[in-house]
Amino acid sequence: MIDIFEKLESDRQVAFLLGLSETVVDLLISSSAYKDINSAMKVCWEWLENKRYSGDEIYYLLDDGTEFTGLFMQMQDENDPLKELVWGCIVDAISFTNWRAYQFDNEEYLPAPIENVDESILQQFLDGFYDIKLINKIVAKEFMNYLMDSNNSLKKDDIINFLKGLQ
Repeated sequence: MIDIFEKLESDRQVAFLLGLSETVVDLLISSSAYKDINSAMKVCWEWLENKRYSGDEIYYLLDDGTEFTGLFMQMQDENDPLKELVWGCIVDAISFTNWRAYQFDNEEYLPAPIENVDESILQQFLDGFYDIKLINKIVAKEFMNYLMDSNNSLKKDDIINFLKGLQ
C-alpha cells in the first residue's frame, strides 16, 4: 500500500491519514484531551480544504511548549493499549498534515519532531490502524481506491460519508 500512497498527490495523502483517523477517533471520547484532539483534526481538515493554517499554527497543537498540553504531551497520559494505538494514528495524521503544511509554506526549517516525517510514516500509521479493528484493512484498501480516483472529493463531509458506508 505504501507504493500506491507515495503515488498519490500530496493532498490525497493527507486525506487518507485524516479520513482513516476519523474512523477511530471516537474511541478516545472518554479522554480528557478529546476536545483538543477534535480541534486539531478540524484545523487539519481546514488546512486540507482551504490551506487556512500555517505549519507553525498546526505544530502548536502538537506541542505548545508546555509540559501539560499539546497532543504530544497529552498522548503520554494514555495507558489503555487500544487507545494508545488510536492516539498514535491521530498524532501521525496530524504530524503528516503538519509536514505537508510546512512544505506548502516553503518552510526551510521544521520543528525537530516534524523533521523526520515523510511518506514512510504510513507504515507506522497502518500498523496501529490495522490493530484497532479487524475491518480496518478493508476500510484502508477501499479508501485508497476512492482516493486514487482524482474525481472524488477531498471534502471532509464527503470523505466521512464514504467511510461510514464501509463500516
